[in-house]
Amino acid sequence: MLLTPPPSVAAVARAATDVSDGVLAGALVEPWPRGRSHHAYLLTTAAGQFVLRVHKQEHPGRMRRFVRVAALLLEHDVPHPPVRWWDLEAKYLPHAFYVQEFLPGEDAARALRELTPADGARVGGEVGAGLRRLHDIVYEDTPTTWATEFDDRMRVRVAECVALGALSERERRIVLGYHEERRGALDGVRRHLTHDDLGLANLLLERRTDGWHLAAFLDFERTRGRDPLLDLARLHTLVFDACPPMAAPFDSAYGEIAVADDERRARLELYGMYLLVWGVPWSREAGLATRERDYRQRLGT
Repeated sequence: MLLTPPPSVAAVARAATDVSDGVLAGALVEPWPRGRSHHAYLLTTAAGQFVLRVHKQEHPGRMRRFVRVAALLLEHDVPHPPVRWWDLEAKYLPHAFYVQEFLPGEDAARALRELTPADGARVGGEVGAGLRRLHDIVYEDTPTTWATEFDDRMRVRVAECVALGALSERERRIVLGYHEERRGALDGVRRHLTHDDLGLANLLLERRTDGWHLAAFLDFERTRGRDPLLDLARLHTLVFDACPPMAAPFDSAYGEIAVADDERRARLELYGMYLLVWGVPWSREAGLATRERDYRQRLGT
């Protein structure tokens, strides 16, 4: 993919003014260091604060899909920083961009040490209620069945683990056998809107007088139509282990998972295994040696 150079502060100020029809004129523009996969700029104006984002790797299709998804999130009252303006045709900057409202707060990964058990329980319930609204949105964005897509994803990740030495040939057969025993539970699964990257870093929290609350879900750019249980497996594998008080209130607020039948349980077990297989190459690519070691140990177990 084409790497995009960061636009200058002056260029961002002009583009923000043009795309907003003057609403953002005179904005104080500052580089925003938490953009991760974006060149991000904080815009401070009399109308409030906003963040302008340009992909570090050009991906017009993903941005176009994200703008559509953001409209669905707003329509269904899913907590998320609203997208106010966008330029998908690159009229005002050399590359496509969008502008969303800036919500103050701290991501849960950074705030974790400050969360009391009561905070964790409160946030868990709010995450459950918000995710339930997200997962109620039917989103069939491909004619490929979910069973076919997931089978391909699992086999590719297993092959990557073998190449990295995280699975022996015997272990590869065990993992794929585990998959084969449960893959029938994927037949007929309808696609709904899923986040697909839920972790502590993508939960924005806000401190209020009574403690921490969920302010928004972040980073929906990987969002697709998939099985909602994949999001739930990710939460139980990657989030609730780090903050156990969130789990029970989440299940109560979300609803469906608390009464999992045999088919749903088989899918959750399958997705739990998949996340460990996925985590090894992902950690290696991200340079997270400690995280990779943890995934390898859990996968071995």
